[in-house]
Amino acid sequence: MRATPINRTIRKVTLTALCILLVLLSGRVMAEPSPAQKTTAVFTAEMQSALEGAQNVLLTIQPFPDEAAVGFFKNGRSLPKGYLEQTADKILEQRGKFTKVAELTRTALAYSAAGGNINNIAGIDLYPFLMNHAGIDSEGAAAVAAAYITSKNSISNSLERTNRYPDLLFYQLLDMQLADGSWPLAGQKQGDLVATAWVLTALASEVSSEQTAQPIEKALQWLKSKQQLDGGFDGKTATTAQVIVALSSQGVDAADFTKEGGASLLDHLLARKLPGGGFAQTAGGGNDSPATVQAYLALTSYKLLSKQAGMLYSGLHHAGLDRATIQVEGPGGTVAGGHIVGGDAVKAAAAFLQAKGLAYKLNADAAKPAFTAIEGIQNGRYNGRGEWKIAVFSGGSAWMYPENSPYRLTIGNGDQLLVYYADDTELLDRMEVKWKDKNGQEMGGYASANMPFSLHITKSNGQLGGLPAFGATVTLQGKSVVADSTGKVSFAGMKPGVYPVQVTKYRKDAAPALSKRTFALHVSSPELASFTDANKVAAWARLDIATALSSGYIQGVSASGNVLAPKQKLTRAEFLTLLLRLLHEFPDAKATSSFKDVPADKWYSRTIAKAEELGIISSPTGKFEPDRGITREEAAVMVTKAARLSTYGSPDRVKFADTSSLSEASRQAIQAVNEHEVMTGSGGRFDPKQILVREQAAAILVRLQKLIPEAFY
Repeated sequence: MRATPINRTIRKVTLTALCILLVLLSGRVMAEPSPAQKTTAVFTAEMQSALEGAQNVLLTIQPFPDEAAVGFFKNGRSLPKGYLEQTADKILEQRGKFTKVAELTRTALAYSAAGGNINNIAGIDLYPFLMNHAGIDSEGAAAVAAAYITSKNSISNSLERTNRYPDLLFYQLLDMQLADGSWPLAGQKQGDLVATAWVLTALASEVSSEQTAQPIEKALQWLKSKQQLDGGFDGKTATTAQVIVALSSQGVDAADFTKEGGASLLDHLLARKLPGGGFAQTAGGGNDSPATVQAYLALTSYKLLSKQAGMLYSGLHHAGLDRATIQVEGPGGTVAGGHIVGGDAVKAAAAFLQAKGLAYKLNADAAKPAFTAIEGIQNGRYNGRGEWKIAVFSGGSAWMYPENSPYRLTIGNGDQLLVYYADDTELLDRMEVKWKDKNGQEMGGYASANMPFSLHITKSNGQLGGLPAFGATVTLQGKSVVADSTGKVSFAGMKPGVYPVQVTKYRKDAAPALSKRTFALHVSSPELASFTDANKVAAWARLDIATALSSGYIQGVSASGNVLAPKQKLTRAEFLTLLLRLLHEFPDAKATSSFKDVPADKWYSRTIAKAEELGIISSPTGKFEPDRGITREEAAVMVTKAARLSTYGSPDRVKFADTSSLSEASRQAIQAVNEHEVMTGSGGRFDPKQILVREQAAAILVRLQKLIPEAFY
């Protein structure tokens, strides 16, 4: 079972609380407007035919136009094969740093429409890049509007500080409106039709707000004053189409938006339809791709209005697959533990138990299902007392209990689900490490090598958190100490490394007073400068290896511990050991490996057995070759499996000259570590058969750590 966090930052908790507060105060999170009355819009057979014709034309355009992706998603049509990966390629090439806001928002909305999660493309979250983009202040109202729309289709967990947030963009849009009700292009003092249409589309999610009523009404009046008798605007199909999108988003029937004695916008739009299915940009013109794209979006938006099916640019966010951990604790010890996907907590736990072949029973309450038995351990086991409960440690901050929520508990990315047998049983919150430096000053954070330290354990119940876990038994490296009244235990100094700290408080013939939890203790190695061969560390690796030393992932190799050996080759067993330290996956005391060449008495036997259990390693030959040097190819495969890294872009986006002969599994792993920038190669080569050395391994660990949810730490 993966260990739980040691250090939690106040910053994360504070930011999470502030985000929740902003959401509650503003009420502006991807909400559909509630129309005051039913629409009169009628989507005719002619319009449907025009929509389908444009759709077929768009499929022939190479490359496929990004703007059209939203329309395909809303119409339930499949995008061209490989489009999602090709769009990811653009994001990966830029690493999220697009020159223009318009390019960033266009790509982000297209990626969302194609089914991607714009908050995680191989570890890249586009939200901070967007909110910190200087172009928001220089590219004009249309760019701000597009940024606002994109932000409303984003759910970011990034702790990166941003210069803006959605509400700020909202007020920025209101401030940019001209006196006549329009919005201008960048650097202009006169209103622009496209910019005004974009802003009206963006403000549609706030149509019921008192702050938008007058600005929207003024903008609609300005548009009416600019409309031509033929129903269009400035003679361009694309402009007319964008106004239709804006009106439909606002709940206004474009068929009724006409000048006295003139044609409607829809009449104008359909008049530009060509026999082949495309649209002309101007009267008498030929097939025009931008005009066809915008006409398709306009027809889609009007269709959504007629069906009361929401707005064109709403509901695009795709969260992706949430990954979490689970621990099942019985009255006498751990029943099972492992990894699960997010979603409903009870359903996820039931699926996990079923996959493990563990028997369980649920009550008959469909609204609030609960476990009544697991592996023969029934509710009421102790003279009618004791029952199975669940709780979720969410966002690395606090436990969530079913009794404190009107809704069923759900699991998000990085959460920890606990299924436990309880009778007034409390849960363990966190473990804080304290130690004194050579000057006697108390320090916090990771323990320092060979320095005495204390652990401060806290617990919580359904009402209070942060309570001292007095009386808890804390076990570290075979030594057990009972926590005092403040929840404190003390230990002598230890060698550098990452160690499991098991905290329990069992009761005889009763459910535990505290449900068992395992924390991870990091003991830092001495700083890099203290090693006699520190000057042998490559310049590119110095920061990474210093971080790995501080985290306790690596230590010296000599008896005295002052030789680092950065160029020393690593064996397969050694790299696997480093990887499990990073993941806080600790070997079981009685575990044995199934590999024929891994004797039970070897130092690495239990580590290899744990890696087998986790699915990180396997071998059809039955051999692991623990003492052989690990190649970069093998390391990439292990890292990908350990961190569950996915691929996002096209397989041939980055072509290494030396990987074509490798197995498909190896090529996919190399693509994954390359996209996540964990292992990148150089000079167009990956060097898959090169043996990994210690400084390279340190860099891999530090880069990988950034990709794992902070709640796990």
